[in-house]
Amino acid sequence: MSLSKLSLFLLFSLGASQASAAGYALIEQSVTGLGRAFSGSAAVADDASTIFFNPAGMAALEQREMALGLNYIAPTVDFDNADSSLPDGSALTGADGGDPGENAILPNLYYVHPLGNGWTAGIGITSPFGLVTDYHDNWIGRYHARKSDLKTVNINPSIAFQATEKLALGAGISLQYADIELSQAVDFGAAIGQSQMLDGQAKVLGDDWAWGFNLGLTYQFTPKTRLGLSYRSKIKHDLEGDGKFRIPSGAEPIAAAGGAENGKISGSVTLPEIVSLALHHQFNSNWAIMADATWTRWSRFDALIIDSPVVALNSEKTQDWDDTMRYGIGIEYTPGNQWQWRAGIAYDETPVPDSTLRTPRIPDQNRKWLAFGATYSYNENIKIDAAYAHLFVSDSHIDDVNDNGYRLNGTYQTHIDLFAVQMRWILN
Repeated sequence: MSLSKLSLFLLFSLGASQASAAGYALIEQSVTGLGRAFSGSAAVADDASTIFFNPAGMAALEQREMALGLNYIAPTVDFDNADSSLPDGSALTGADGGDPGENAILPNLYYVHPLGNGWTAGIGITSPFGLVTDYHDNWIGRYHARKSDLKTVNINPSIAFQATEKLALGAGISLQYADIELSQAVDFGAAIGQSQMLDGQAKVLGDDWAWGFNLGLTYQFTPKTRLGLSYRSKIKHDLEGDGKFRIPSGAEPIAAAGGAENGKISGSVTLPEIVSLALHHQFNSNWAIMADATWTRWSRFDALIIDSPVVALNSEKTQDWDDTMRYGIGIEYTPGNQWQWRAGIAYDETPVPDSTLRTPRIPDQNRKWLAFGATYSYNENIKIDAAYAHLFVSDSHIDDVNDNGYRLNGTYQTHIDLFAVQMRWILN
């Protein structure tokens, strides 16, 4: 009756969905960035969203600016069962679970204010990590996962300084709130030889406030070529909350004998460091190219342990994730003063090492990005951005055995569509 692994998901989102970046990261923190598949984001510094990707980029913004973006995330996820089984080798019963990915709207908000004498301040509110998977009650993998939902909100006050004619430095503090809900079915009938006939549910709920920081620099090698380097620190969340059981009618004596009772829980999760190196080159007044490589230290997610005075709520799930790289390249075309067009491609590695460490809470796999976007300058003070991206996610095989020996074996097929719009106000 132990719980499966803890995953992280988002609070600032109006909903939540299948994570669009590798692991449970959400990279949709800039609509202009989405239009170029986020290539070069640590070096481009073309709007206030640079606060998230590289706070030093604020030094390139000469006027006050506010940006409000809305990102619509539409995943499609399909699970095909292969050979899922009980510990005795007999088949697990149940449906395919429906589409566990959920459409969502993910907002971000930024404000930048030049202070004079080379100093610029700003603040961003974002959701950098998160994912929801929500399966039907009768799905075949219900003893591994039913619903997984973590929400985070990240408040990021930042400062930038133009240290020399070519070098700008930036730093920020991340105040982050995390809230989780995890549930899965419990096979109470197995204790009396009626496996899969008397299902209940176990659920854990927890939250926490924590903090980290981000640093960055930009260096203008020539008037046309700029390099950006950014670092976002780890953030450790010590989550505390409640564990609850839903016991079906007739299973009360079984639950009592197994110690299935409500109680307090705790768990610790460390969100990974992220380092990005980016380049932006302006060929001429019309054309620019940008590229980047981003490293994420997902190896911090080696295991998730849930502790509780209630023995039935204790759990430990090995993850052993790998560090990952993300590579992107994009272009921008500016034919005149009113329109700007952009496009980009990217490759995003999965941190999941193999099928035995993949879980239905995060059935992650490598993904390829294809993105397009545009900016329309309504007037000198208002700009409207829009972008679309399609993510081609490789098929992901899962062969996960839970603490009770139940084996979930099959393949996930996934793709993700992203739509985004943003309004920018340039304030004199």
